[in-house]
Amino acid sequence: MKHLARILGLRYTEDLAPLTLVACTAVLQWAAYLYVHDLWAAVACATLLLLPQIAVSTAVHNQSHMGMFAGAWGNRVVELVMFLQTGMYATKFRLHHSRGHHLHYTEPERDPSRWIDAGGCRMSRLTYVAHYFLTYDYHVLRIGRTCKRLRQRCLWQVAASYVVLAALLIHDPRNALLFFVAPIVLVWLNFIHMTYDDHIDLYSRNPYKASHTKANHWLNLVFFNNGYHLAHHVRPGLHWSRLPEFHRQIAHQIDVPPSPSAFNRWFR
Repeated sequence: MKHLARILGLRYTEDLAPLTLVACTAVLQWAAYLYVHDLWAAVACATLLLLPQIAVSTAVHNQSHMGMFAGAWGNRVVELVMFLQTGMYATKFRLHHSRGHHLHYTEPERDPSRWIDAGGCRMSRLTYVAHYFLTYDYHVLRIGRTCKRLRQRCLWQVAASYVVLAALLIHDPRNALLFFVAPIVLVWLNFIHMTYDDHIDLYSRNPYKASHTKANHWLNLVFFNNGYHLAHHVRPGLHWSRLPEFHRQIAHQIDVPPSPSAFNRWFR
């Protein structure tokens, strides 16, 4: 495995797992787009593909913190492929999430992923998802004013993605809508919905009290350790494969009250 990872130019051998998921999902997505012509069969295939695409969305989060590949071109290609599966750009995410949310998650009133409204009250899940989705590009552009090189890369990535989408729509409008446009919206909205539980009702400026953790083994196996959210905030540059061990190292310092969220309780 290490030899294969070295040949592919991966930074970490563990990134073979998300890369394999992305590649297999892409093969199925493109094969379905090209060869499934019956409407109901296409709908069924597109629905089933949402499951691996949701897992890929968590790989986009990890990619935004540390690219899988040592080389820039490998990262740009895999990021384009992942966008077509999830609607998530790693560079956009880097601006909104790394340069925005990570700096202000202990100050929810300033957080671009804020879970409180203007009056300081907790948003409902639906309101949170709508607010995040509708203000996302605004915050990307706002934060991008201070990160011009990253903003430029983001704009090129968006342009390339929409050229590909336009070509797909021209070639086969119905299948492009089913296998590319619909997942781009649905998987992205689902990812936003999943983040609602990460900081809900936590106002502390102490990083060991400001994030919920979901340590369930199966959840983190499927979602590439995205459940170790507090450990990730304490060490955002740490590779996703190292988070469980780091979580164990800092467990004695964690002081987070019981979560009101059923999702957090189920997977704690």
